[in-house]
Amino acid sequence: MPKLYIFGIGGTGSRVIRSLTMLLAAGATVENCDKVVPIIIDPDAQNGDMTRTVELLKTYERLRRQLKPAPAPGEFFATEIQTLAGMAASENQPRDARVKETFAYNFGGMDESYRDFLHYDDMPVESRHLVDLLFTPANLASKLTVGFKGSPNVGSVVLNQLMSSPELEFFANSFAEGDRVFFISSIFGGTGAAGFPLLLKNLRNPRTTLPRAELLNQAPMGALTVLPYFNLLADDGSAIDSNGFITKTKAALAYYQKNIQQLNALYYLGDQSTGQLANHEGGSQQQNNAHFIEMVGALAVLDFMRQPADYLQHNQPLHYEYGLEEDVRQVTFKALDPGQSFRQIAQPLTQLQMLALWCRYHLPHTQEAPYANHLQLPRAWRDEEFYQQLQRFLQDNNFGFEAWLRELGANERAFLPFEDPAMATENFNRVVAGQSTATGLFNKGLTRSYLFGELNKAIPKPVATADGPAAFVRAFSEVLSKAVVEKVPGF
Repeated sequence: MPKLYIFGIGGTGSRVIRSLTMLLAAGATVENCDKVVPIIIDPDAQNGDMTRTVELLKTYERLRRQLKPAPAPGEFFATEIQTLAGMAASENQPRDARVKETFAYNFGGMDESYRDFLHYDDMPVESRHLVDLLFTPANLASKLTVGFKGSPNVGSVVLNQLMSSPELEFFANSFAEGDRVFFISSIFGGTGAAGFPLLLKNLRNPRTTLPRAELLNQAPMGALTVLPYFNLLADDGSAIDSNGFITKTKAALAYYQKNIQQLNALYYLGDQSTGQLANHEGGSQQQNNAHFIEMVGALAVLDFMRQPADYLQHNQPLHYEYGLEEDVRQVTFKALDPGQSFRQIAQPLTQLQMLALWCRYHLPHTQEAPYANHLQLPRAWRDEEFYQQLQRFLQDNNFGFEAWLRELGANERAFLPFEDPAMATENFNRVVAGQSTATGLFNKGLTRSYLFGELNKAIPKPVATADGPAAFVRAFSEVLSKAVVEKVPGF
Protein backbone atom coordinates (compact mmCIF):
# COMPACT_ATOMS: atom_id res chain seq x y z
CA MET A 1 0.00 0.00 0.00
CA PRO A 2 1.24 3.56 -0.67
CA LYS A 3 3.47 5.14 1.95
CA LEU A 4 4.50 8.71 2.71
CA TYR A 5 8.12 9.16 3.76
CA ILE A 6 8.65 12.43 5.63
CA PHE A 7 12.18 13.74 6.09
CA GLY A 8 12.08 16.13 9.06
CA ILE A 9 15.37 18.01 8.90
CA GLY A 10 16.66 19.98 11.90
CA GLY A 11 14.65 21.45 14.77
CA THR A 12 11.92 22.87 12.55
CA GLY A 13 11.43 19.47 10.93
CA SER A 14 10.88 17.89 14.36
CA ARG A 15 8.47 20.59 15.47
CA VAL A 16 6.29 20.35 12.35
CA ILE A 17 6.19 16.55 12.67
CA ARG A 18 5.02 16.98 16.27
CA SER A 19 2.07 19.09 15.07
CA LEU A 20 1.35 16.66 12.24
CA THR A 21 1.22 13.80 14.75
CA MET A 22 -1.40 15.69 16.77
CA LEU A 23 -3.55 16.22 13.68
CA LEU A 24 -3.30 12.54 12.75
CA ALA A 25 -4.22 11.52 16.28
CA ALA A 26 -7.31 13.73 15.98
CA GLY A 27 -8.36 11.90 12.83
CA ALA A 28 -7.23 14.33 10.11
CA THR A 29 -7.02 12.41 6.84
CA VAL A 30 -3.84 11.76 4.87
CA GLU A 31 -5.14 10.96 1.40
CA ASN A 32 -3.50 8.64 -1.14
CA CYS A 33 -1.56 6.69 1.48
CA ASP A 34 -2.20 4.43 4.44
CA LYS A 35 1.13 4.69 6.26
CA VAL A 36 3.42 7.56 7.29
CA VAL A 37 7.13 6.91 7.86
CA PRO A 38 8.90 9.88 9.54
CA ILE A 39 12.70 10.06 9.23
CA ILE A 40 14.15 12.78 11.47
CA ILE A 41 17.60 14.07 10.56
CA ASP A 42 19.42 16.12 13.20
CA PRO A 43 23.09 15.76 14.16
CA ASP A 44 22.27 17.21 17.59
CA ALA A 45 21.35 13.96 19.34
CA GLN A 46 20.19 15.81 22.48
CA ASN A 47 18.09 18.46 20.73
CA GLY A 48 15.06 18.97 22.95
CA ASP A 49 12.67 19.54 20.06
CA MET A 50 13.81 16.31 18.42
CA THR A 51 13.80 14.10 21.53
CA ARG A 52 10.28 15.00 22.55
CA THR A 53 8.96 14.54 19.01
CA VAL A 54 10.58 11.11 18.88
CA GLU A 55 8.97 10.22 22.22
CA LEU A 56 5.59 11.42 20.94
CA LEU A 57 5.95 9.29 17.79
CA LYS A 58 6.90 6.25 19.86
CA THR A 59 3.85 6.75 22.05
CA TYR A 60 1.58 7.08 19.01
CA GLU A 61 3.10 3.94 17.46
CA ARG A 62 2.66 1.88 20.66
CA LEU A 63 -0.90 3.10 21.05
CA ARG A 64 -1.82 2.49 17.42
CA ARG A 65 -0.40 -1.03 17.57
CA GLN A 66 -3.07 -2.00 20.12
CA LEU A 67 -5.94 -1.04 17.81
CA LYS A 68 -7.18 -4.20 16.08
CA PRO A 69 -9.09 -3.86 13.86
CA ALA A 70 -7.49 -0.60 12.78
CA PRO A 71 -9.55 2.60 13.11
CA ALA A 72 -11.57 3.69 10.09
CA PRO A 73 -10.63 6.90 8.23
CA GLY A 74 -11.64 9.93 10.27
CA GLU A 75 -11.43 8.15 13.62
CA PHE A 76 -8.81 8.87 16.24
CA PHE A 77 -5.36 7.46 15.35
CA ALA A 78 -6.58 6.23 11.97
CA THR A 79 -3.26 6.79 10.18
CA GLU A 80 -0.48 4.30 10.87
CA ILE A 81 2.90 5.81 11.80
CA GLN A 82 5.96 3.55 11.72
CA THR A 83 9.74 3.64 11.79
CA LEU A 84 11.69 2.47 8.76
CA ALA A 85 12.50 -0.80 10.49
CA GLY A 86 8.95 -1.26 11.76
CA MET A 87 7.53 -0.62 8.32
CA ALA A 88 9.74 -3.32 6.83
CA ALA A 89 8.72 -5.80 9.51
CA SER A 90 5.00 -5.15 9.00
CA GLU A 91 5.38 -5.70 5.25
CA ASN A 92 7.59 -8.77 5.64
CA GLN A 93 10.55 -7.10 3.97
CA PRO A 94 14.15 -8.15 4.72
CA ARG A 95 15.51 -6.29 7.75
CA ASP A 96 18.95 -4.65 7.69
CA ALA A 97 20.31 -5.10 11.21
CA ARG A 98 22.24 -1.82 10.88
CA VAL A 99 18.96 0.12 10.73
CA LYS A 100 17.76 0.72 14.27
CA GLU A 101 14.18 0.77 15.47
CA THR A 102 14.01 4.55 15.73
CA PHE A 103 12.46 7.58 14.07
CA ALA A 104 15.72 9.56 14.11
CA TYR A 105 18.80 9.04 11.95
CA ASN A 106 21.80 8.23 14.12
CA PHE A 107 24.87 10.38 13.46
CA GLY A 108 26.91 8.40 15.94
CA GLY A 109 27.53 11.30 18.35
CA MET A 110 29.84 13.63 16.45
CA ASP A 111 31.81 14.85 19.45
CA GLU A 112 34.48 16.62 17.44
CA SER A 113 35.20 19.93 15.78
CA TYR A 114 34.51 20.58 12.13
CA ARG A 115 38.28 20.88 11.65
CA ASP A 116 38.76 17.34 12.96
CA PHE A 117 35.80 16.05 10.93
CA LEU A 118 37.56 17.28 7.77
CA HIS A 119 40.93 15.89 8.92
CA TYR A 120 42.23 19.36 8.21
CA ASP A 121 45.69 18.77 9.66
CA ASP A 122 46.22 15.78 7.36
CA MET A 123 45.32 17.67 4.18
CA PRO A 124 47.88 18.79 1.60
CA VAL A 125 48.71 22.45 2.02
CA GLU A 126 46.81 23.39 -1.16
CA SER A 127 43.63 21.77 0.17
CA ARG A 128 44.01 23.58 3.49
CA HIS A 129 44.23 26.90 1.65
CA LEU A 130 41.01 26.08 -0.21
CA VAL A 131 39.25 25.15 3.05
CA ASP A 132 40.43 28.41 4.59
CA LEU A 133 38.79 30.30 1.73
CA LEU A 134 35.47 28.50 2.19
CA PHE A 135 35.20 28.40 5.99
CA THR A 136 35.99 30.87 8.76
CA PRO A 137 38.20 29.95 11.72
CA ALA A 138 35.03 29.93 13.83
CA ASN A 139 33.45 27.39 11.43
CA LEU A 140 36.48 25.13 11.70
CA ALA A 141 36.65 25.36 15.49
CA SER A 142 32.93 24.77 15.92
CA LYS A 143 31.94 21.57 17.73
CA LEU A 144 29.52 19.41 15.75
CA THR A 145 27.96 17.95 18.90
CA VAL A 146 24.96 20.34 18.73
CA GLY A 147 24.68 20.62 14.96
CA PHE A 148 25.77 23.37 12.60
CA LYS A 149 24.79 26.49 14.57
CA GLY A 150 23.12 28.21 11.66
CA SER A 151 25.93 27.48 9.16
CA PRO A 152 24.54 25.63 6.11
CA ASN A 153 27.98 25.66 4.46
CA VAL A 154 29.19 23.38 7.25
CA GLY A 155 26.03 21.30 7.21
CA SER A 156 26.19 20.63 3.48
CA VAL A 157 29.55 18.91 3.91
CA VAL A 158 28.76 16.93 7.05
CA LEU A 159 25.36 15.76 5.80
CA ASN A 160 26.92 14.15 2.75
CA GLN A 161 27.55 11.10 4.91
CA LEU A 162 23.79 10.49 4.76
CA MET A 163 24.07 9.36 1.17
CA SER A 164 26.17 6.32 2.04
CA SER A 165 24.25 5.43 5.21
CA PRO A 166 22.45 2.08 5.67
CA GLU A 167 19.29 4.02 6.58
CA LEU A 168 19.10 5.79 3.23
CA GLU A 169 19.89 2.60 1.35
CA PHE A 170 17.16 0.82 3.34
CA PHE A 171 14.70 3.62 2.56
CA ALA A 172 15.44 3.35 -1.16
CA ASN A 173 15.11 -0.44 -1.09
CA SER A 174 11.70 -0.17 0.57
CA PHE A 175 10.42 2.48 -1.84
CA ALA A 176 7.54 1.24 -3.98
CA GLU A 177 5.24 2.34 -6.77
CA GLY A 178 2.77 4.93 -5.45
CA ASP A 179 4.96 6.07 -2.53
CA ARG A 180 5.68 9.76 -1.99
CA VAL A 181 8.38 11.84 -0.28
CA PHE A 182 8.00 15.10 1.63
CA PHE A 183 10.82 17.23 3.10
CA ILE A 184 10.36 19.61 6.05
CA SER A 185 13.07 22.13 6.90
CA SER A 186 13.76 25.74 7.74
CA ILE A 187 15.66 27.98 5.36
CA PHE A 188 17.27 30.32 7.90
CA GLY A 189 19.31 27.89 9.99
CA GLY A 190 22.03 25.33 9.37
CA THR A 191 20.78 21.73 9.32
CA GLY A 192 17.55 22.30 7.41
CA ALA A 193 18.94 24.80 4.91
CA ALA A 194 21.76 22.40 4.06
CA GLY A 195 20.00 19.05 4.34
CA PHE A 196 16.94 19.60 2.18
CA PRO A 197 18.72 20.57 -1.10
CA LEU A 198 21.34 17.88 -0.58
CA LEU A 199 18.80 15.10 -0.05
CA LEU A 200 16.62 16.20 -2.94
CA LYS A 201 19.58 16.43 -5.33
CA ASN A 202 20.76 12.94 -4.47
CA LEU A 203 17.36 11.25 -4.48
CA ARG A 204 16.57 12.75 -7.89
CA ASN A 205 20.02 12.02 -9.33
CA PRO A 206 19.49 9.61 -12.29
CA ARG A 207 23.05 8.30 -11.76
CA THR A 208 22.58 7.61 -8.08
CA THR A 209 23.87 4.33 -6.68
CA LEU A 210 20.80 4.04 -4.48
CA PRO A 211 18.44 1.13 -5.23
CA ARG A 212 15.26 1.78 -7.21
CA ALA A 213 16.60 4.97 -8.71
CA GLU A 214 13.96 4.99 -11.45
CA LEU A 215 11.12 4.93 -8.93
CA LEU A 216 12.74 7.71 -6.89
CA ASN A 217 13.15 9.84 -10.00
CA GLN A 218 9.47 9.50 -10.90
CA ALA A 219 7.87 9.62 -7.46
CA PRO A 220 5.91 12.70 -6.34
CA MET A 221 8.10 14.77 -4.03
CA GLY A 222 7.09 17.87 -2.11
CA ALA A 223 8.73 20.12 0.46
CA LEU A 224 7.92 22.68 3.10
CA THR A 225 10.44 25.50 3.42
CA VAL A 226 9.91 27.50 6.61
CA LEU A 227 11.03 31.12 6.54
CA PRO A 228 11.80 33.06 9.75
CA TYR A 229 8.93 33.02 12.23
CA PHE A 230 10.76 33.81 15.47
CA ASN A 231 13.76 35.77 16.72
CA LEU A 232 16.34 34.85 19.34
CA LEU A 233 17.42 36.95 22.27
CA ALA A 234 20.84 38.49 21.71
CA ASP A 235 23.65 36.48 23.28
CA ASP A 236 27.29 37.38 22.65
CA GLY A 237 28.30 33.89 23.73
CA SER A 238 26.17 32.18 21.08
CA ALA A 239 27.20 31.44 17.51
CA ILE A 240 23.59 32.02 16.37
CA ASP A 241 22.39 35.57 15.72
CA SER A 242 18.81 36.00 14.51
CA ASN A 243 19.76 39.36 12.95
CA GLY A 244 21.18 37.28 10.12
CA PHE A 245 18.05 35.20 9.53
CA ILE A 246 16.69 37.40 6.75
CA THR A 247 20.06 37.67 4.97
CA LYS A 248 20.46 33.88 5.08
CA THR A 249 16.91 33.44 3.84
CA LYS A 250 17.46 35.72 0.84
CA ALA A 251 20.66 33.91 -0.11
CA ALA A 252 19.02 30.51 0.21
CA LEU A 253 15.96 31.58 -1.80
CA ALA A 254 18.22 32.74 -4.62
CA TYR A 255 19.88 29.33 -4.60
CA TYR A 256 16.52 27.53 -4.53
CA GLN A 257 15.28 29.55 -7.49
CA LYS A 258 18.13 28.30 -9.66
CA ASN A 259 18.73 24.83 -8.29
CA ILE A 260 15.54 23.40 -6.77
CA GLN A 261 13.80 22.26 -9.93
CA GLN A 262 13.23 18.58 -9.22
CA LEU A 263 10.28 19.03 -6.83
CA ASN A 264 6.64 18.62 -7.71
CA ALA A 265 5.38 21.03 -5.04
CA LEU A 266 7.12 23.55 -2.79
CA TYR A 267 5.36 25.22 0.15
CA TYR A 268 6.65 28.49 1.60
CA LEU A 269 5.66 29.51 5.10
CA GLY A 270 6.75 32.26 7.49
CA ASP A 271 5.44 34.95 9.82
CA GLN A 272 6.37 38.57 10.38
CA SER A 273 4.86 38.40 13.85
CA THR A 274 8.07 37.08 15.36
CA GLY A 275 8.31 36.65 19.10
CA GLN A 276 11.68 36.27 20.83
CA LEU A 277 12.94 32.94 22.12
CA ALA A 278 15.85 32.07 24.38
CA ASN A 279 19.11 31.67 22.45
CA HIS A 280 20.28 28.06 22.78
CA GLU A 281 22.74 26.68 20.23
CA GLY A 282 21.40 23.17 20.72
CA GLY A 283 21.14 20.33 23.20
CA SER A 284 18.27 19.58 25.55
CA GLN A 285 17.65 23.29 26.21
CA GLN A 286 16.64 23.86 22.58
CA GLN A 287 13.00 23.06 23.14
CA ASN A 288 10.69 25.78 21.84
CA ASN A 289 6.98 26.13 22.39
CA ALA A 290 4.82 24.65 19.66
CA HIS A 291 3.87 27.40 17.19
CA PHE A 292 0.90 28.06 14.91
CA ILE A 293 3.30 28.16 11.92
CA GLU A 294 4.31 24.56 12.62
CA MET A 295 0.68 23.44 12.67
CA VAL A 296 0.13 25.19 9.33
CA GLY A 297 3.26 23.39 8.13
CA ALA A 298 1.55 20.11 8.98
CA LEU A 299 -1.36 21.24 6.78
CA ALA A 300 1.11 21.54 3.88
CA VAL A 301 1.76 17.79 4.19
CA LEU A 302 -1.98 17.06 4.05
CA ASP A 303 -2.42 19.37 1.06
CA PHE A 304 0.41 17.72 -0.84
CA MET A 305 -1.06 14.28 -0.22
CA ARG A 306 -4.52 15.21 -1.48
CA GLN A 307 -3.13 16.19 -4.90
CA PRO A 308 -3.51 13.41 -7.50
CA ALA A 309 -0.17 11.97 -8.59
CA ASP A 310 -0.75 12.72 -12.28
CA TYR A 311 -1.53 16.37 -11.45
CA LEU A 312 1.74 16.69 -9.55
CA GLN A 313 3.84 14.98 -12.18
CA HIS A 314 2.45 16.51 -15.37
CA ASN A 315 2.68 20.16 -14.43
CA GLN A 316 5.45 22.60 -13.76
CA PRO A 317 6.54 22.62 -10.09
CA LEU A 318 3.73 23.99 -7.95
CA HIS A 319 4.45 26.75 -5.44
CA TYR A 320 2.22 27.54 -2.46
CA GLU A 321 1.95 30.14 0.27
CA TYR A 322 -0.50 30.36 3.16
CA GLY A 323 -2.70 33.19 4.38
CA LEU A 324 -5.19 33.71 7.18
CA GLU A 325 -8.69 35.03 6.60
CA GLU A 326 -7.72 37.95 8.84
CA ASP A 327 -4.41 39.10 10.34
CA VAL A 328 -5.02 38.52 14.04
CA ARG A 329 -2.63 37.86 16.91
CA GLN A 330 -4.99 35.35 18.52
CA VAL A 331 -5.99 32.83 15.89
CA THR A 332 -9.21 30.89 16.36
CA PHE A 333 -10.90 28.49 13.98
CA LYS A 334 -12.79 31.44 12.50
CA ALA A 335 -9.54 32.90 11.16
CA LEU A 336 -8.88 29.79 9.06
CA ASP A 337 -9.89 29.39 5.43
CA PRO A 338 -13.38 27.88 5.71
CA GLY A 339 -13.05 25.93 2.48
CA GLN A 340 -9.85 24.12 3.36
CA SER A 341 -7.99 24.58 6.67
CA PHE A 342 -11.13 24.82 8.80
CA ARG A 343 -12.66 21.84 7.04
CA GLN A 344 -9.49 19.76 7.51
CA ILE A 345 -8.72 20.30 11.17
CA ALA A 346 -11.44 22.13 13.14
CA GLN A 347 -13.71 19.16 13.76
CA PRO A 348 -10.92 16.59 14.38
CA LEU A 349 -9.09 18.87 16.85
CA THR A 350 -12.33 19.70 18.66
CA GLN A 351 -13.11 16.01 19.02
CA LEU A 352 -9.63 15.28 20.40
CA GLN A 353 -9.97 18.19 22.83
CA MET A 354 -13.28 16.77 24.03
CA LEU A 355 -11.71 13.32 24.42
CA ALA A 356 -8.92 14.89 26.51
CA LEU A 357 -11.47 16.71 28.68
CA TRP A 358 -13.50 13.52 29.12
CA CYS A 359 -10.45 11.50 30.15
CA ARG A 360 -9.26 14.17 32.60
CA TYR A 361 -12.56 15.20 34.22
CA HIS A 362 -15.41 12.85 33.41
CA LEU A 363 -14.03 9.33 33.11
CA PRO A 364 -13.45 8.99 36.88
CA HIS A 365 -17.14 9.78 37.44
CA THR A 366 -18.38 7.24 34.89
CA GLN A 367 -16.27 4.23 35.82
CA GLU A 368 -19.39 2.32 36.84
CA ALA A 369 -21.41 3.31 33.74
CA PRO A 370 -22.59 0.55 31.38
CA TYR A 371 -20.16 1.59 28.63
CA ALA A 372 -17.24 1.57 31.08
CA ASN A 373 -18.15 -1.82 32.49
CA HIS A 374 -18.57 -3.25 28.99
CA LEU A 375 -15.00 -2.08 28.24
CA GLN A 376 -13.72 -3.20 31.68
CA LEU A 377 -12.42 0.34 32.12
CA PRO A 378 -12.10 0.36 35.92
CA ARG A 379 -9.26 -2.16 35.56
CA ALA A 380 -8.06 -1.50 32.01
CA TRP A 381 -7.54 2.24 32.51
CA ARG A 382 -5.06 1.43 35.25
CA ASP A 383 -3.35 -1.70 33.91
CA GLU A 384 -3.50 -2.04 30.12
CA GLU A 385 -0.82 -0.65 27.82
CA PHE A 386 -3.21 1.02 25.39
CA TYR A 387 -4.80 3.18 28.08
CA GLN A 388 -1.44 3.97 29.65
CA GLN A 389 -0.13 5.16 26.29
CA LEU A 390 -3.34 7.13 25.65
CA GLN A 391 -2.90 8.94 28.97
CA ARG A 392 0.70 9.75 28.05
CA PHE A 393 -0.29 10.99 24.61
CA LEU A 394 -2.94 13.30 26.00
CA GLN A 395 -1.45 14.40 29.32
CA ASP A 396 2.35 14.17 29.28
CA ASN A 397 3.68 17.56 30.40
CA ASN A 398 6.55 17.50 27.93
CA PHE A 399 5.12 16.27 24.62
CA GLY A 400 1.41 15.52 25.12
CA PHE A 401 -1.64 17.01 23.45
CA GLU A 402 -2.62 19.19 26.40
CA ALA A 403 0.92 20.62 26.62
CA TRP A 404 0.94 21.22 22.85
CA LEU A 405 -2.27 23.25 23.08
CA ARG A 406 -0.92 25.33 25.97
CA GLU A 407 2.26 26.07 24.03
CA LEU A 408 0.34 27.08 20.89
CA GLY A 409 -1.52 29.67 22.96
CA ALA A 410 1.62 31.16 24.51
CA ASN A 411 3.20 32.76 21.41
CA GLU A 412 2.94 36.27 20.02
CA ARG A 413 0.90 34.72 17.19
CA ALA A 414 -1.19 32.50 19.46
CA PHE A 415 -3.41 29.67 18.27
CA LEU A 416 -6.37 29.63 20.67
CA PRO A 417 -9.14 27.54 19.11
CA PHE A 418 -10.56 26.52 22.48
CA GLU A 419 -11.92 28.60 25.33
CA ASP A 420 -9.61 27.04 27.87
CA PRO A 421 -6.25 25.78 26.59
CA ALA A 422 -5.15 25.21 30.20
CA MET A 423 -7.72 22.38 30.44
CA ALA A 424 -9.05 23.84 33.69
CA THR A 425 -12.73 23.39 32.90
CA GLU A 426 -14.97 20.40 32.34
CA ASN A 427 -17.68 22.41 30.57
CA PHE A 428 -18.21 20.98 27.07
CA ASN A 429 -20.62 23.77 26.15
CA ARG A 430 -17.74 26.26 26.05
CA VAL A 431 -15.10 24.14 24.32
CA VAL A 432 -14.68 26.05 21.03
CA ALA A 433 -13.68 29.72 21.28
CA GLY A 434 -16.50 31.95 20.09
CA GLN A 435 -18.74 28.99 19.26
CA SER A 436 -20.51 28.16 22.53
CA THR A 437 -23.24 25.55 22.43
CA ALA A 438 -26.73 26.97 22.77
CA THR A 439 -28.53 25.86 25.93
CA GLY A 440 -32.00 26.50 27.36
CA LEU A 441 -34.63 25.21 29.72
CA PHE A 442 -35.10 21.97 27.79
CA ASN A 443 -31.68 21.79 26.13
CA LYS A 444 -28.63 21.49 28.36
CA GLY A 445 -26.32 21.13 25.39
CA LEU A 446 -23.16 19.05 25.72
CA THR A 447 -23.45 17.73 29.24
CA ARG A 448 -21.81 14.74 30.86
CA SER A 449 -25.16 12.98 30.98
CA TYR A 450 -25.72 13.52 27.24
CA LEU A 451 -22.33 12.02 26.29
CA PHE A 452 -22.75 9.35 28.96
CA GLY A 453 -25.98 8.23 27.29
CA GLU A 454 -24.49 8.27 23.80
CA LEU A 455 -21.51 6.18 24.93
CA ASN A 456 -23.83 3.64 26.51
CA LYS A 457 -25.65 3.35 23.17
CA ALA A 458 -22.35 3.01 21.27
CA ILE A 459 -21.14 0.15 23.50
CA PRO A 460 -24.35 -1.70 24.41
CA LYS A 461 -22.80 -5.03 25.42
CA PRO A 462 -19.58 -6.44 26.92
CA VAL A 463 -16.47 -6.32 24.74
CA ALA A 464 -13.67 -8.88 24.82
CA THR A 465 -10.51 -7.60 26.49
CA ALA A 466 -8.48 -7.82 23.27
CA ASP A 467 -11.11 -5.80 21.40
CA GLY A 468 -11.46 -3.13 24.07
CA PRO A 469 -9.03 -0.49 22.72
CA ALA A 470 -10.50 -0.57 19.21
CA ALA A 471 -14.04 -0.42 20.62
CA PHE A 472 -13.06 2.52 22.85
CA VAL A 473 -11.64 4.51 19.91
CA ARG A 474 -14.53 3.63 17.62
CA ALA A 475 -17.16 4.62 20.20
CA PHE A 476 -15.56 7.91 21.21
CA SER A 477 -14.87 8.85 17.58
CA GLU A 478 -18.52 8.21 16.70
CA VAL A 479 -20.05 9.90 19.74
CA LEU A 480 -17.84 13.00 19.73
CA SER A 481 -18.23 13.45 15.97
CA LYS A 482 -22.00 13.43 16.38
CA ALA A 483 -21.78 15.81 19.33
CA VAL A 484 -19.64 18.36 17.47
CA VAL A 485 -21.72 18.30 14.29
CA GLU A 486 -25.08 18.45 16.04
CA LYS A 487 -24.30 20.64 19.05
CA VAL A 488 -21.43 23.04 18.30
CA PRO A 489 -22.43 25.97 16.04
CA GLY A 490 -20.38 26.49 12.92
CA PHE A 491 -19.50 22.84 12.26
